Amino acid sequence: MSAFLILLRREFIEHRGAFFYAPLILIVILTLLIVSAFVSGHTQFSFYGAGIGGYRLFDAAFLGLGFLWWAYLFLVLFFYFADAFNSDWRNNSMLFWKSMPQSDFRILLSKLVAGLTILPAMIFLAFLLTGIVAAAASLVAPLVLPMLGAPDVPGTVTAWLNISAVAVCYLVLALLWYAPFFAWVGALSTAFGRWSVPLALVIPVLFSLFENSIDFQNAPGGGYLLAFLRQRLSFNFDSRDLQEAAFSNAPIDVGALIGKLVAGVNWPSLLGGLIFAGVVIYIASEYRRRVLKSFA
Repeated sequence: MSAFLILLRREFIEHRGAFFYAPLILIVILTLLIVSAFVSGHTQFSFYGAGIGGYRLFDAAFLGLGFLWWAYLFLVLFFYFADAFNSDWRNNSMLFWKSMPQSDFRILLSKLVAGLTILPAMIFLAFLLTGIVAAAASLVAPLVLPMLGAPDVPGTVTAWLNISAVAVCYLVLALLWYAPFFAWVGALSTAFGRWSVPLALVIPVLFSLFENSIDFQNAPGGGYLLAFLRQRLSFNFDSRDLQEAAFSNAPIDVGALIGKLVAGVNWPSLLGGLIFAGVVIYIASEYRRRVLKSFA
């Protein structure tokens, strides 16, 4: 096994609590809540209009769960990068192989790669599992609530596959888009530890205030820097497309949604962000190698 893969494995082992065990616990809680709702008979409700198919109910539930999982993922990733880059700077060895020290750049790069691949993959698997739970619930619900229409197994399976395909595309592009922000927080954490969380926000604000002080009349609201960051923080995808697809009578058009998602990405900006991420990781590794090791 290559040294870099071992470093990735170490990141998973050290952070499996937030990215593996916690999602499993949340899935168990969700399953128990759904089961208790059916067993207790508290699923009764009324609505106006004709009955809807079970798989349409599943579409809305699965998409809603997806937004919750992505919010959880990006929040946990933010704090992962704010801590992981500083937590083990006294020891660059791989797991228990103390005779195989790695360079600082390799250590930090492994943390960046793990935060953009392995760790989000765990959350995506949790998302797929909750989709299976939601699918089972949507197939059972019409048996308890006849107004929902007959269970539609093929339609539910197709909806699960379609939404999963759109979700994985969205997740990959969003992670690449926000990679420079994660790298920025991680780079700050090499010097400031958990203080990188507020500093990641304070530093751009201070630079923007300085920018406005020297170019007050010409700078846009908040300054050029904050204007750029506001634009960069907004991942260009209209969630209304998913909502309309979920509540329409036709099955979700995977090709159309993925096409809109890919077409909406500013690819030069995404590539520039990845280059920025690599540069700040390199600078952080040099700081870690030259400054922090002197205190080890």
